[in-house]
Amino acid sequence: MERTSSRRPWWVWPLVFCVLVAAMVLLDAVWYVAIPIVFVVSVGFEWAWDRYANRRATQSHGANGFGGR
Repeated sequence: MERTSSRRPWWVWPLVFCVLVAAMVLLDAVWYVAIPIVFVVSVGFEWAWDRYANRRATQSHGANGFGGR
């Protein structure tokens, strides 16, 4: 009995290979883009938190009696 119905065309494996290579390249590019984004977001958060803490500290000084508490 011949099994021609289950055979794939010749171009399926090159297509699978190209799709896998493209996925690996895109994941690699995303990795190199994600690291600076995470760095910028963390630096921005630290800057905003520092501003917020400084603003809270200046608002609380002398507001409720001795020691600014």
